[in-house]
Order: sequence, then structure tokens, then C-alpha cells
Amino acid sequence: MAPGNHTLAMINRVWHIGLLVFTMFSCDSFVLKKENKEEIIREELKKLNRNEVEEPPLFEICKETPEEELEQCFQHTITRHIQDHLATQIIKIKQPVDDTIWVPLLITKDGQVILEDFELTSILKIEIPNLKEILQKGIETLPKVEPAHTRSTPVTTRYKLPIVIRIE
Repeated sequence: MAPGNHTLAMINRVWHIGLLVFTMFSCDSFVLKKENKEEIIREELKKLNRNEVEEPPLFEICKETPEEELEQCFQHTITRHIQDHLATQIIKIKQPVDDTIWVPLLITKDGQVILEDFELTSILKIEIPNLKEILQKGIETLPKVEPAHTRSTPVTTRYKLPIVIRIE
């Protein structure tokens, strides 16, 4: 073999070996992986951020509201309902009360509204010790609520609603 032919044969062999090595190690990249449906759903559910909902909980009265105002309609409806309920209560106090409390609510994926536990301010503990029970009864009389949705899936959400309590 002439010296030039030997170099050409060596380059040809290296090229073929390189091609063979490349093909062996890259086969996984070219094979289409089949994933089962449950695995895809599990992965998508992991990606869902339950704190970010696409559609907030919804009262019947809010169904005709523009989409960008749905959250505000929900909060306004529930706040108004609780304030109206408080206004019907006979509450006897010894000193005036002017306070704001943040009422923590859990709206389940089934549409159930649950009053979560929270601390009353010291003045409210003294003047209206049964305030939590009063709020609970008001929540129990709420109109039916549809749960929040993310990707068309009902999800549980939490809200903290401000309630102003002003009694003289």
C-alpha cells in the first residue's frame, strides 16, 4: 500500500468507527417513547399549582359577570352575605367595637365552604365571645358555590376575607 492510501484507509476506518459509536449511543434519542395515559395525567397534575386558579369559585349571581371581574364578584358576594348575617344578630356589648378581622375560608373542590380556625382580637374575645359561631352560621346559609377550576378540574382554594365589625 502506498503511504497516501494507508492514510485514506485509516481516516475511512476512524470515520466508520465514529459513525458506529454515534449510532449506538444515540439510539435512545431516535426511539419514540410510549407513555401511558395515567403517567401523563400524573405528571400534569404535579405541574398544577393549586394556588393559581383559572376560574375562581362562583356563585350563581356572578355567572353573568365579565371574566375579569369574577374574583371580585365572588369576594363581594360572600362578604356582603356575612355582613348582612351579622347585621341581623343581636349583639350586646359594654364598649364600642371598631375592628377588622380576616376570615379564613376554604372552598373545597366539592363546593363546600368551610370556616377555618382563626384568632379573634382581644376586644372581640371580650365583647363578642361567640363571634366564630355567628360567622359559622352565616357561612352555612351561603348560596351554593361552584368550586374554583384549573384546567377544567375542580380545585380547593383558600381565601381570607376582611370583615369590618363596627358596633356602637
